[in-house]
Amino acid sequence: MFDGYSMWGNIEAVGYYVFFICTGIYVTHRLLWNEKYSIAFQCLMGSVAGVVALQWFPLLFAFPLGFTMAAHLLALALQVAVCVVVTLRTKVPEEYRKTFPYRKLSQWKRFLKENPVLLCMAITFIYFVYCVSTHTIKSVGDGSMHTGQCTYGDMNLHLSIITSIANQEMFPPEYSMLPGNKLCYPFLCDSISSSLYQFGCSLRLAYMLPMFVSILQVFGGFYCFIKYWLKRQATAFIAWVLFFWNGGLGFMYYRDAESIRKIFTEFYFTPTNLGEHNLRWVQVIVDMLIPQRSTLFGWAVLFPLMTFLYRAVQEKKTKLFAMAGIVAGAMPMLHTHSFLALGMICTMWLVYDCKSRDKVTEKKDTKLRYASIIGLIFFSILQALNVKNGFAENHGIAIMGVGVGVLLLWIFNEIMGAVGRREFKKLLMTWGIFLGLVLLFAIPQICIWTLSQTSGGNFVHSHFNWSNNGEQYIWFYLKNIGLALFLFIPAAFFAAKKDLQVASPYLLIWFVAELVAFQPNEYDNNKLLYMGSVFIIGIAADGLVKLFSFKWKMPAKVVVGVCLFLVGTVSAFLTMGREWVSDYELYGSSAIEGCRYIETMTEPEDIILTSTAHNSPVPPLTGRSIVCGSSTFLYFHGLDYGQAEQDVNLMYTNPAASKELFSEYGVSYIFLSAQEYGTFEVDVNGLWQIADVVWQKDDVSIWKVKEE
Repeated sequence: MFDGYSMWGNIEAVGYYVFFICTGIYVTHRLLWNEKYSIAFQCLMGSVAGVVALQWFPLLFAFPLGFTMAAHLLALALQVAVCVVVTLRTKVPEEYRKTFPYRKLSQWKRFLKENPVLLCMAITFIYFVYCVSTHTIKSVGDGSMHTGQCTYGDMNLHLSIITSIANQEMFPPEYSMLPGNKLCYPFLCDSISSSLYQFGCSLRLAYMLPMFVSILQVFGGFYCFIKYWLKRQATAFIAWVLFFWNGGLGFMYYRDAESIRKIFTEFYFTPTNLGEHNLRWVQVIVDMLIPQRSTLFGWAVLFPLMTFLYRAVQEKKTKLFAMAGIVAGAMPMLHTHSFLALGMICTMWLVYDCKSRDKVTEKKDTKLRYASIIGLIFFSILQALNVKNGFAENHGIAIMGVGVGVLLLWIFNEIMGAVGRREFKKLLMTWGIFLGLVLLFAIPQICIWTLSQTSGGNFVHSHFNWSNNGEQYIWFYLKNIGLALFLFIPAAFFAAKKDLQVASPYLLIWFVAELVAFQPNEYDNNKLLYMGSVFIIGIAADGLVKLFSFKWKMPAKVVVGVCLFLVGTVSAFLTMGREWVSDYELYGSSAIEGCRYIETMTEPEDIILTSTAHNSPVPPLTGRSIVCGSSTFLYFHGLDYGQAEQDVNLMYTNPAASKELFSEYGVSYIFLSAQEYGTFEVDVNGLWQIADVVWQKDDVSIWKVKEE
């Protein structure tokens, strides 16, 4: 039950979760013991491997058995078997095992001492934990459940997926908000909580615990990638601050006490998300990682995997590419945008891995220094043409196709060059192994889930300039991204060629994301653009470190440093402060009690008639299916909900004449509350003709449909 749990259920769920993480760390260490990876990075990659195993292993058995406890116990047995096989197939020298505890303890001490960013991570983690705990169906004194500003919408969808998968045990799962439609949304970010919920822990704990681990993986993965790539702790530290404490120049629009007060009192009046001033580059922690679980869990895999793959490219070891390929292949149903971003990253890295084998060509490559300026000019010209005749908006896919075609010819030319230099076998044993494993694991997911969702015409379509509402192209991004983009433009001219080659994926990501939308909500392309910004921020941070390495007076450095810090973070801190104090009622006390009755007295497969409001409490709290949910969710998932939405209205406004509809949709119960009264002209007398009241409190009643 969503608010009825036992201490033993919590212990079992946490133990199950911790077991997978610990065994993931163990397996990863056994496979990498002789590689030059720090213990911190091994633990990071191991925890990622453990979480991915927990997300996928139960599903392998859920196909024949359903999402049941039996499937989870078999998943546990499979994880044990993996540990046994890895133990038997890997040999660790006796002298290494004897000195392991002391060696690793000294590494941890050095790691903690040499990485001051850990303090920023700790502060931000505490902030994240506080916001998630106060935003996740927090019970208050009057019996209602509250949430915060950023989770007022999305959390209802995620809770609905979590409870429906766990309670209905159907696999592959369906949308509980539109029964009969396969759940094609990347649901692994929620099924992991469904697994914990099945063990009997509270819904709050099942929702929050995986998020706490994932945010640490995001923090650590980002920092490790920048550090391994640009080789400076100071660069990694600054880049981490610029990315996770991001805020553009939105603070300029708050010039008096009244406007600042509104930040902390009104709904979305923050300097990183203010539509009236075209501020759309939202704060990463508040508006991406807390409410959007798919993004959080996708980045928790993507950032560490980028680090691991970068090391694999540098060392050119088949084993490392194979390990990276297995994890990458598991990503499509975790976060499709992260999987797509990884594909574009690997494409550019493959090109430059081929070029790096040709020393003569590599030395001549200087074009990337001017790429950012050329890109800004190119998109500014496209914007002018688009304003004149809608050229880019109407032909975005064609323009992208031409660009990608040129890129493919370039890749083919580089691979042929590698063949001529007799490097093809090495490419086949590295990138070939990686690509083969990715396709092996990803194609079934794409065929079963992704293609059926994206086949609708409102998914992949031409769209230009992300969410810019009419401002000049360069100014729009300068004021939205802020300090990082200001620093990047000059820093790119002084960056090393090799660093620019590693950063080159931002060019492809930006080019694609600015011309094509991959979902009905074009705004969601920011999930790609943020990945491009990772490389921009890395180069910008490195340029700032180089600037401060010059000999100029310390007082001047302090003043400039403080000013840059304030310009780069003040918008973020205002937005984060607003989220800290935000509080909204999500579900009323009487409605919650009604949901307790539904979860206790009805069957998991029963269908309930409720309103189509986004915060209807029945799907999130009970896991029961309803006739039709909110268009806010269904439209952006590409579902055809129009007829069902109309039928819900008919069943409330004229129930006596809608008996066939109740039968067609298999409705067993009717939920009636202030939400339904406020949305429909409810015919209560008609309801008495087809149903009986079985539960009632205050303005909430539950009706059981009479059997024919």
